[in-house]
Amino acid sequence: MPSGDGLGQLWRWPLYSPRRFFTCVAAVLALIAASNMVLGATRTKNPPAAAPTTSATPTPTPTEDTGTATGSPLSPAPAVPGVTTPPPTTPSVTPKPATARGALLAGSAALNFTREWANHARPAAVWLAAVSRYADPEFAAQLKDVDPANVPASKVTGRPHPVTVFYASASVEVPTDAGTMVVDLVSDGRSWRVVDIHPKQQ
Repeated sequence: MPSGDGLGQLWRWPLYSPRRFFTCVAAVLALIAASNMVLGATRTKNPPAAAPTTSATPTPTPTEDTGTATGSPLSPAPAVPGVTTPPPTTPSVTPKPATARGALLAGSAALNFTREWANHARPAAVWLAAVSRYADPEFAAQLKDVDPANVPASKVTGRPHPVTVFYASASVEVPTDAGTMVVDLVSDGRSWRVVDIHPKQQ
C-alpha cells in the first residue's frame, strides 16, 4: 500500500511543469468524454419504461339496461324545439276498376232509382218504398225525412252516363227535366245501391 508521502508526490507530479499539467488535464477530459459516450449508448439501448398514462375520460361502467338510461335503444328521441315530426304517411290504394258488366249494372241501378225518385205524384209511403228498393239502407233512412213534393224533377229524359265506375263505387249522371242529376252508388259485390243524389255542378 503506498504511503502518504508517495501519494503526495503523485499528486505533485503534474505540477512540475506546464506540459505535464495540461497532459493530465487532457487525459482526464478524454476519460470523462469516453464515460459519457458509454453511458449515452447504454441509455439508448435500454430506454426507461414509459409511465402508464391515465385517460382524462373515465371508462363507462356497464350497467343493467332498464330502458331509461341515456342513449338506451328503448328511449324516445329527444324533441327538437320548433321542429314537428311529420305524421306517418298512409300508402294510397288505387280503387280496383269495375268490369264492363259492373259499369252496366251501376248505370241501370242509377236509372231505376232516378225514375222512382222523380215520380213523386203519389203518396209519400209509396214513393219511399219505391226508392228504398234501390237505395243503401242508411240512405233509405234519410229519405224518410224527404217530402216527395219537393223533388224538382218529374221524369228522366235520357240514358244514364257512368262518369267513374270502380269495383265497389260509382258515380253516374242521369238527365232529367230538372237538369242532370249525379247518382252515387256503392257495391257489395252482388248489387249496386244508391247512397246519394244531387244536381250536377255546372
